[in-house]
Amino acid sequence: MNPPTSRPRNLLRGALAVTAAGLAAVVPLAGTAAATPLTGKAQRTVTTADGETFRLRLKADPVVLPAAGGTVKVKGAGYNREQGIFLAFCVIPDGVKVGDPATYTTLPGPCLGGREAQDGSSRRITDTGTGTPGITIPYEKGGSFRTTLNLRPEIADGKVCGETVRCAIVTRADFTATNERLYDQYIPVHFVPGGVARGR
Repeated sequence: MNPPTSRPRNLLRGALAVTAAGLAAVVPLAGTAAATPLTGKAQRTVTTADGETFRLRLKADPVVLPAAGGTVKVKGAGYNREQGIFLAFCVIPDGVKVGDPATYTTLPGPCLGGREAQDGSSRRITDTGTGTPGITIPYEKGGSFRTTLNLRPEIADGKVCGETVRCAIVTRADFTATNERLYDQYIPVHFVPGGVARGR
């Protein structure tokens, strides 16, 4: 004779299996925009030539935008305040596998133009105190920053995100260390009809 608890456990397992199968059937119906996370994240730990270690963290929301483009909120933390960076929207170079820093061997680009203080597509983050107000912004505590970028899919002639190239919000060392790849990070952005743009 089976213990009294066997049947309820079997019923519970059966109910969970049916629920999981039902969810699996519904999720694909949600469409591309829903299947892609609305918030993008990137992180890596780097060690400089001086032996200092930094845990770089980057976050963007939303990363699914309408076909015409939209505004994205971006924030970062853990960056090296001794090194300025560019925050921009760029073509992901061939050979770069997002999430694998070992493949980050090429300068990101080309990048979307639009160095405006408001609704611009790029920022320089540095503590040097030089640059254009609104475009160049200082680091905050802990090598952090927060700003917005205004993005559109056509980065340059013949370079259309999702059609001819892959595109991402990126950070990289600024012009004081153009060939330094330690600060490269990528958050892919997708443009879709009816995409969700919450960052406005």
